[in-house]
Amino acid sequence: MRLRKLVAAAVPLPALLCLSVAGVANADPLVALSGNAAPLAASARSGDVAAEQQIPAALSLKLHNQQALARFLTDVQDPASPQYHRFLSPEQFTAAFGPTQAEADQAVNFLKRSGAQGIEVSGNRQAITFSATAGQLESAFHTRIGNYTDTVTGRKFYANDSAPELPASVSAVVDSVVGLDNHAVKHHAKPAQAPRAVKPVTPAILKTAYGTSGLSATGAGVNVGFVEFDGYQKSDITAYDKKYSLKAGSVSTVSVNGANYDSSPGDGETEVDLDIEVVHALAAPANDYVYEAPNSNAGELAMYQKIASDKKVSVVSISWGSCEAAEGSAAANSVDKALATGTAEGISYFAAAGDDGTTDCARQTGSKSQAVDFPASSPNVSGVGGTQLTVNSSNGYSSETTWNDGASGGAGGGGISTIFAAPSWQSKQSTTKRKVPDVAGDAAKGSAYTIISGGQTGNVWGTSGAAPLWAGFAALQNEVHKGGLGNLNAKFYSIGNGSSYGSGFHDVTTGNNTFNGTTGFSAGKGYDQTTGWGSFNGSGLSTLIG
Repeated sequence: MRLRKLVAAAVPLPALLCLSVAGVANADPLVALSGNAAPLAASARSGDVAAEQQIPAALSLKLHNQQALARFLTDVQDPASPQYHRFLSPEQFTAAFGPTQAEADQAVNFLKRSGAQGIEVSGNRQAITFSATAGQLESAFHTRIGNYTDTVTGRKFYANDSAPELPASVSAVVDSVVGLDNHAVKHHAKPAQAPRAVKPVTPAILKTAYGTSGLSATGAGVNVGFVEFDGYQKSDITAYDKKYSLKAGSVSTVSVNGANYDSSPGDGETEVDLDIEVVHALAAPANDYVYEAPNSNAGELAMYQKIASDKKVSVVSISWGSCEAAEGSAAANSVDKALATGTAEGISYFAAAGDDGTTDCARQTGSKSQAVDFPASSPNVSGVGGTQLTVNSSNGYSSETTWNDGASGGAGGGGISTIFAAPSWQSKQSTTKRKVPDVAGDAAKGSAYTIISGGQTGNVWGTSGAAPLWAGFAALQNEVHKGGLGNLNAKFYSIGNGSSYGSGFHDVTTGNNTFNGTTGFSAGKGYDQTTGWGSFNGSGLSTLIG
């Protein structure tokens, strides 16, 4: 249209070319995506990534009506609101807040023009995963991709040199580009055999000590999801159930982006077994959906979006994560949108707060500065810290202290987020940034979990056991209260700040999570950044959740 008008005006050819080029450029200028600079790219650069190297990546698309979504997430957990527990279906969420089909098509067409392969759009249209060569990514996003070496740990990784740039028409629908760096490989607690467990915990001990044996619920009819980046052998789960005479529901693997590790699990197998078996300890009849994805930021995003768009589960246990500095704000905020989607649909998420005290980046970047783990730091997740559980001769609850086994065993994670603002329900604890953890559970060597993995029975520990412990309790609550409960943090903080706190929680008042020579936080009366509000008193908290 513009060209025909210019020709009609008989503009001289050189001027015509200048005006045409300028018109095209101004029509769709490049826009840098704020907050999308690569994390840790200040490390030593050692040259360009080979142009032909294949790199998995993803686009996270923008949500609509985000202020209305924030209000809904508050109202859906407010007993005084007409919206209380009126959760949305995935279709309702997408219609109200999600990207339109036209917006998703626009992003897909951009990727196709850029040469991307294997393009997959999440069911809710919020994420688009793909693969492309480094050269194609550099051309599409106008940034060089270099090889880097972490100057502290010596770990080699690739990363974009600058924030990606997109044509304005595409940036209008895209929030972030995820996966241009591969520093943030998701880690787990590396649970290992505990040689000096004082009294390893079994299903009978956990049910008695944490007060769930008297509940009129088993988890039957509830679906629990697991976030995993490795596989498991069903024979181990079956053997665990048989050992403790547990009548279990079904266990199914859900492959994300083609990942399925079950035929040959790696060193994360014990982690996956621990997650599933601890949920079985409290709520064996629940049905398990084990989501397995590639261990990358793109795989992580695809997994959380699939959990939300599938809406097969109402409780999710998470024991894998990254310290916030390694994850980066773009990737964290992209996943947080998926978590917000799930909570709007009634899903409850529980994530391990980490096993490195307040130095969550120590194993990933070598930094011993205070840092917290993601996704436990997401406001849409209940972050779970660690305790040392002591029971009496009848397996009843005796006491708990903050888990801190020192350098040989780890310490419960806790601290202050650098990415997320304090949510409204945490206003009495913080008016600036989100604090973690929210709650806690058994995680210590001395009260390690007895599990079966690789055909062997052993005792393992870490907040990787505390997260599925809470997920198992939430599964029981789904049955008791006849449906999904969504983000339980608002309820937890309301109880914690009220007069009934002592009947719902075991307040942990001793110990600290000082670790790696970095001063941490000390437990005390009420909320603290070692164990949150503490562990659950099953029957008491069940009544208060109602």
